[in-house]
Amino acid sequence: MQLSNLHNPYDFANPVSDPYLFVGRRDEMTEITYYLDHAKTAPRPINIALLGPRASGKTSLLNMAGVEANKRDFCVVRIDLDEDDAKTQLGFFYKLFDNILSTACETGAFGGKHGKTYDTYLDIMNAHSIPEDKTFCPFIFPVQYAKAMSSWNTSAPISDHNYKVDLTKIRSEVNRPIVVLFDEGNVLAESRVHLEKLRNIFMNTPGFLIIMTGTPDLFPVMDEVFSPIVRQFMKIDVGEFKDTEDTENCIRRPLEKAGIRPDDIFDFETYNDIREIHELSGGRPYEIQLICHMLFRRVESKQAVKMKLDLGVLEDVRKQLEISRDITVRPILTSIRSLEKQQLSALHTLCICDGRATFEQIWSIEYILNDEKHWTKNALERELKYFIDSGIIEGKEQIEKLGFQTHSVQDVIKFAGDDFDKIYTKYFARERKVPLSFQDLPLEVYWYFALRSFLNKRKETKGLDSLVEFFPLNIDIDTVDSIAIRMASEDSGEDLFSESSTLMSDIYFLMLTYRKKETIPIVWLKIILPWLKVQSWYYAENPNDTESVDDCLDIIQSLKERVNEVGGKLVIEKKELSVIPVDVLAQKIKITGNEKFRDMIATKHAVRMSEEYTRERNVREALFHANLSYRYNPAPETNVISNNLGYLFMAVRELGKAQILLERAVNICNTPMECALSYYNLGILEAKRRLSKCVIQD
Repeated sequence: MQLSNLHNPYDFANPVSDPYLFVGRRDEMTEITYYLDHAKTAPRPINIALLGPRASGKTSLLNMAGVEANKRDFCVVRIDLDEDDAKTQLGFFYKLFDNILSTACETGAFGGKHGKTYDTYLDIMNAHSIPEDKTFCPFIFPVQYAKAMSSWNTSAPISDHNYKVDLTKIRSEVNRPIVVLFDEGNVLAESRVHLEKLRNIFMNTPGFLIIMTGTPDLFPVMDEVFSPIVRQFMKIDVGEFKDTEDTENCIRRPLEKAGIRPDDIFDFETYNDIREIHELSGGRPYEIQLICHMLFRRVESKQAVKMKLDLGVLEDVRKQLEISRDITVRPILTSIRSLEKQQLSALHTLCICDGRATFEQIWSIEYILNDEKHWTKNALERELKYFIDSGIIEGKEQIEKLGFQTHSVQDVIKFAGDDFDKIYTKYFARERKVPLSFQDLPLEVYWYFALRSFLNKRKETKGLDSLVEFFPLNIDIDTVDSIAIRMASEDSGEDLFSESSTLMSDIYFLMLTYRKKETIPIVWLKIILPWLKVQSWYYAENPNDTESVDDCLDIIQSLKERVNEVGGKLVIEKKELSVIPVDVLAQKIKITGNEKFRDMIATKHAVRMSEEYTRERNVREALFHANLSYRYNPAPETNVISNNLGYLFMAVRELGKAQILLERAVNICNTPMECALSYYNLGILEAKRRLSKCVIQD
């Protein structure tokens, strides 16, 4: 295919509106669809706030909420807010009313947009002309608006009662629930009055559901206005992609949509390039699209054969960032561009818990894990002072103005730039081969990742994996052993999975990994510092290589002295967990009353099946996971899972299962490409059946 004849499929400049290009966000979409379904029957819907940093994908998620609402026959109203909307009550509620009524008329309500009612409404709102005969405009707010505007009284108050009456008339006419999608909700953060009135109007008006996007700083404002917040809004956090699988789909699907075979121009086989893009972008959809746009551009212009990261691409991304914003008016970036590699490395160390940690806390973790191999305390303090003097890190006065609450406000470390400065700095550093990120990690998370990195750098502990990231401190090694014993009991009628738990899921899959062994050696450690209490659990990823567990025990023991030096305590212990038979575990999953948990486990098995089949080329292990996935959920909810399971069963000649799954894949496909692949696989299945009959007859 001549790529120069195609448009670049990676549109980093716009949110996703095509459901096929929308990837990840499974948990978020589950929440949204639940509250959409709830709104269809509930007398008062529960509104939704989609909160996340800029460029995190909130608008794309809002677009998909609109798609799901349309599927459920909602009347979907879209309102894109701008700064002008917050200036006056009259202006804001005019925009709201106009969008609701216009959308209702587009569905045929009130005679449609070419009917007398809408025509009269336009005369009132645009010409401020109020007809004597108001038969064809049964609303109060437009009349109030026209009177206020004709007398230049733009600050006229809105009548909550009259506005509710108008909304109720519209809801009655469309005869279905109405969902109002607000994008850029932070515009309203500047106007408490607007938010209060919005609450008062919609809290007691049945048949309306609000879904609003905003950055996290909107939520404290809403918390005051919508007090208590949980009664009016369900908060859904929108962050970066956690799984590399989501990043892979973010790379793959635009190519498929454009009719390009993804494997022809990107190396999905080794998974290294996917992981590299995931780590570089931090899993932020905007950055993934921006990187891939530049990668595709280089292939399209014949500067490269494949989409592969190199310094040239990083430079292209940085230049694009410079074009999109005038960096000459950003003094902080002038300071950043003058930093040496060692200083950039220091900035990474100091800002990894951006706004959440003090210097002493950062230094303690650095010292415990690395001694003084990278930094001495005095050297790192000098760099911190330089960054504060240069305006790169905020000083005490700036921090106090922002109201950050930490153990010591005086020492808290926060990068002085905004999101754009962070992104630019990250790519500037990567060009100089310095990994730098601003992840505002809580200290518990930072310790977990820092310890993992410390162990992965050691050859003898490179093969370790962890059970789950964090535990409450009341769950110790004996508690985990007790859970494993209860899982192993064949007589107990207890439903262990009645409450979804990451711990239960991880123990379950750990048992499957070690199913050919009798026990699982695990290292448990707990670190206690004045400002940090956290546990970690490690085991050998390969059941045949458990020596790394003993090495882990010795290596972590060596940290005890430095932990004591910074005023802490380190407890470490090795435990052998008994392996539970697969059939016992599978039966407990099968009979649990927690269908959501069972379906989640089935989906995880389907993902592992794909990994084993495509990356590891291990058909036997892939089939093991496929059978369990099918056992737990024989009717997968997605076309992809149904198709992949059906394909594998067809490959191993389990044609009955294959046909059921592939036919389901056809029935639930959403795009022509999905349907085409499922029909193709059904065709291959039919060919296999006929070939088998011919062989038998011969």
